[in-house]
Amino acid sequence: MLRRRRLVVAATVLFVAAAAVRAALAYGPPSIGQPADWPLTSALLLPALLLGWLVVVRAPASPIGPALALTATMPALVFTVEDWGTTARTSSPWPAASAVDKVAVGAWPWLFLGFVTLVLLFPDGLLPGRHWRWIWAAMPVSAALVNFVVAREDAAQTDTTPARAVLIVIAFATFLATLLAAASSLVVRYRHGDQLTRQRLRWLMAAAVAVPILLGLSWVASALGAPGTLAYTWFLIAMLVLVPGAITVAILRHDLFDIDRLLGATVSWLVTTLISAGVFAAVVLAIGGFFPDRVGITTAAFVTALALLPLYHWIHRTVGRVVDPDRTVALARIRDFVRRVRDGEAEPEQIEAVLRSALDDPGLQVLLRRPGSELEPPDGAIPLQTGDSVVGALVLGTTSARRVRRAREAVVEARLPIEVSRLQLELREALTEVRTSRARLMDEVNAERHRLERDLHDGAQQRLIAIGMRLRSVQYQLEPGIPAYRELDEVVETLEDTVAELRRIAHGVRPSRLDDGLAVALRHLVADSALPVDLVVPELEVGESAATTVYFTVGEAIANALKHARATRISISVGLTDQVLRAVVRDDGVGGAKEGFGLTSLRDRVASVGGEFTVDSPPGAGTSITVEIPCAS
Repeated sequence: MLRRRRLVVAATVLFVAAAAVRAALAYGPPSIGQPADWPLTSALLLPALLLGWLVVVRAPASPIGPALALTATMPALVFTVEDWGTTARTSSPWPAASAVDKVAVGAWPWLFLGFVTLVLLFPDGLLPGRHWRWIWAAMPVSAALVNFVVAREDAAQTDTTPARAVLIVIAFATFLATLLAAASSLVVRYRHGDQLTRQRLRWLMAAAVAVPILLGLSWVASALGAPGTLAYTWFLIAMLVLVPGAITVAILRHDLFDIDRLLGATVSWLVTTLISAGVFAAVVLAIGGFFPDRVGITTAAFVTALALLPLYHWIHRTVGRVVDPDRTVALARIRDFVRRVRDGEAEPEQIEAVLRSALDDPGLQVLLRRPGSELEPPDGAIPLQTGDSVVGALVLGTTSARRVRRAREAVVEARLPIEVSRLQLELREALTEVRTSRARLMDEVNAERHRLERDLHDGAQQRLIAIGMRLRSVQYQLEPGIPAYRELDEVVETLEDTVAELRRIAHGVRPSRLDDGLAVALRHLVADSALPVDLVVPELEVGESAATTVYFTVGEAIANALKHARATRISISVGLTDQVLRAVVRDDGVGGAKEGFGLTSLRDRVASVGGEFTVDSPPGAGTSITVEIPCAS
């Protein structure tokens, strides 16, 4: 780490020395170049040096700090050599200016030394393998060879021997091969690198895309007559400022922006612009011979405008699959899930699993606010909003700025299933509350019936029986033939009828046969039937509400079969499976039963204990009534 800082210090010393020499050359007696050249080029080179210092301070283990400093220092040294040599053609030449001028003619390959070093080392050092070290060592050798060949060519312009031509080809081929070999390291890193390495490389790719664009614009500006310094300023800015800046961000803050999306949009617009320009030129050339120039240009503009928007969308999707496959695939998967939810092919509650898979985050959680409660998501959670209200939160298992950006995009795409899940949660809560309250009410009603039956049996009924017994005792003390005897006999009979009526009422409120169990009560119930009844019921231990409900349902079904179905036989089966009490009553009657007051009352009674009530009565095929009640055995 200390060695890297020393390298940056050495590069800074050379940079400052070169800047001082160039300032003396620009503003001293030689007066090299225009007055604005020195501050302009210094300003273009200085950011790379400062970024090198920033990286070596913030990330001392990274080799990129010295590489950035070298990227600024090598052009400064080359510009100094060129300016020094230029003094040979002035009235105030510097020492050895002629010799330096000959070297300066071919010094331009040394401009690439810093960038080649940067490319080979980015983002975390040389790739493993001896050949990458050879490429790094070959760069200064090939630059020196080109420098020597170009300087010798300038010094011996009359030399046209084949050996000289071969030497030139070898020098330039070696230099170009070294550049391509260095650039191939980025491809190797991207193909075999992890997610972090690929994301850092995309920063370099995004900045590198601007270099050929600005170079092309510089050529156009130069062809239109713009001064060379002005024409190539933006290209130099891209090379010397934009690329080092992107590399610095990639090292220190790789997730500062969504570089994948930015890179995809940039490439998409570049490709769209080039294709649109080609369409425009093709249409102008195709119809220019048949129509006036203005009509041809107008038609070309119209055709290009028609093709531009769909063309951009297609290119954007295609580029996204190549440049930013993770985001493109994730959003496509979420959109497909939303479509399937909309078409009824998927359940919205699966959104959490879909987001976990799409965002590659097994620890992701979708928290929805429960009705009547406040949601307190953990810090860093992404809020889920409907209008102005927060209805939930998305909690990431692995958090980073990039993951948060991706998750926010995913939440926007998945808002439909999230909202439907929340509404279904509220509906389930409401239904659960209704069922709970109805079951609670039914238990209270059954308890009240039980109390009323007990009060009738132990209270009024027993007192009436006691009164009857006392009256009989008084009656037996009288002569049988007197009127008072007969009147007491009638009063006692009336009391007996009253007691019988009270018993019937008490049994209607809650059948006393249920005291011995549901099976016994049902056997007594079918024993009084005028039709043959096939009863299948094991000994069951079920709750009071479930037993009472099934008893009354079976009784009502038998009564309906006797009154309306014109049936000849009834079958009843009762059983308990998976904590569900199931009773089925079938008859072989005329069918076609309509749900009137009796069946509606039974349906409400069954629903009050959380059960399901089903009537199947096709005309001519009998009637089947099914009751299913969840209960604990």
